[in-house]
Amino acid sequence: MIVYSCHGAAKNVTGSCHLITCNERRVLIDCGLFQGERDEEAANAEPFGFDPATLDAVLLTHAHLDHCGRIPKLVREGFRGPIWSTAATRELARVVLLDAAGLQEEEARRAQRSERAGNGQFEPLYTLDDALRSLDHFRDAVAYGTTVPVTDGIRATFQDAGHILGSASVVLDLDDGKHQRRMVFSGDLGNPGRPILRD
Repeated sequence: MIVYSCHGAAKNVTGSCHLITCNERRVLIDCGLFQGERDEEAANAEPFGFDPATLDAVLLTHAHLDHCGRIPKLVREGFRGPIWSTAATRELARVVLLDAAGLQEEEARRAQRSERAGNGQFEPLYTLDDALRSLDHFRDAVAYGTTVPVTDGIRATFQDAGHILGSASVVLDLDDGKHQRRMVFSGDLGNPGRPILRD
């Protein structure tokens, strides 16, 4: 059986997070931060709609926070598998996630200082150490047009999306033994006629 479930970027455009289950294997496409109004951002602290420890892999379309910003939280909460991306996405994600962790820690310190009696506990969504640990999960980079055997019954091909350097649409070929399906996760796309997108 092949099952798709959406855990972000459904009622709004941020927090991209899509779960595919095939042959009892579970692969996550993106794990992005919810951004915008305070109530939207509050969703970042909510539990995932799945157990991160049960995931076999993460496939990352690109390194914007709304697509990769909760990866350190995912690792902190038990994810132990590989993260697949292009080389440029891996390098940009390093910069983005370390910066985001620093901001998370600073915001928690600022909130703690502003609490007059010290009654409130303000924890960052994740720490710099969490971000560094998450970077250890990135595997060898995937070149555009290359197919990766992610896990039993799931293969992924990364195609140039032209959104930012290293961005990719991920084509999944799924085979549960009874059905074969192809699903495409576009990520974010660039505009034709721009230097970053090959016409």
